[in-house]
Amino acid sequence: MNPFKLNIWRKIILVAFILSVILMFAVDWGYHFHIGHVVRLAVGALAFWVVVDRL
Repeated sequence: MNPFKLNIWRKIILVAFILSVILMFAVDWGYHFHIGHVVRLAVGALAFWVVVDRL
């Protein structure tokens, strides 16, 4: 997968997913995040990815 060949919406989805995972574990929200949260976030990102395919 070449990130330079992706359209703008897919780039936004990838950047948002990566930033949200980093921020989820880097910022102390007073809540314990675990891998299940990352899996749910990935499923949501994948759903948006599929919706972008339909556009």
